[in-house]
Amino acid sequence: MKDYFKLLGWESLLMIIIGMLMLRSQIFIPFYNMYFPFTIIPSSEFVAFSFGAVFMMASFNVICSYYDGKMQDIIDNKQQKEDTQQTNKYKMFWVLCIIALGLIGFVSIKNNAWQVLAIAVVFECGAYFYALKYKREYLIGNIMISLLFALIVFLPLLLEFFAFKNFDSPFTLRIPKEGMQDLFSLFAYFGGFVFLLCFVRDLTVDLANLEDNKKNNLVTFPVKEGVRPTKTLLVIASCLFMILNIYFMYRFYDKLDTIHIIFICIIVLAPMVYYIISLMRAKLPMYYAQLYQTLGIIYIALLFVIFFCNDIFKINATL
Repeated sequence: MKDYFKLLGWESLLMIIIGMLMLRSQIFIPFYNMYFPFTIIPSSEFVAFSFGAVFMMASFNVICSYYDGKMQDIIDNKQQKEDTQQTNKYKMFWVLCIIALGLIGFVSIKNNAWQVLAIAVVFECGAYFYALKYKREYLIGNIMISLLFALIVFLPLLLEFFAFKNFDSPFTLRIPKEGMQDLFSLFAYFGGFVFLLCFVRDLTVDLANLEDNKKNNLVTFPVKEGVRPTKTLLVIASCLFMILNIYFMYRFYDKLDTIHIIFICIIVLAPMVYYIISLMRAKLPMYYAQLYQTLGIIYIALLFVIFFCNDIFKINATL
């Protein structure tokens, strides 16, 4: 059982479900409470949708593990028939995929947001081809996995947006343009945070596995370009991440309390500065692996930033 939890990547699944529920409680409900006497999507359906996203991420982890095993067999020159464990992984991927699309499809179609189901299908296709072909491709894999993770952040927004757009009610006329701009801006920032952080994490892993990837003739960015250019790219991406955080605080400065800004500086920006300094000093693979864990802490810290976002929607309703 422990191996199955590890295979599914329970840490990332836990962060997804917590993140989804935070988005619901700290962003969507405060936003709707300003203009609506109710929420468009019932909480029970949103929970089902959140678990759909969890199963979708679990299928991604499983298919990556499956093709990692096949790649290792090729490297080890193993020509024997695929073992039972590998076959079970492949079957598990399709089962998880069907459950994920079933839950997301049910909630999406019921709320006239079929576009979200189409996006979920695109995610599953992207996950499959990423694991099959692009995971070890030169920089393409790093960008692709970052885009897939950022897409998960936008799924709840897209669900609420399309449900709202197709919802026939006079209450929909009460939301001013400024309110919708703030909502989309907020998710754009979160999407940017997740994209840049996932890109840095994935490239850091490639740096930690540099020697193994060389032995296995895998063309990752560190293998082809070397350690120094990889560090330079990581520093640039990390600086962009911090600049985006700083601009986020500037953009919503009048809607955040001072303690919120201090909190973001301490739990997000300070660890990223530590990461950059440690990255430039690191020389051994074990140090890069430790830095990967540091980036995981920053990712968790971003979830807690969402707690403060309900203060952003201090906008006068247009009645």
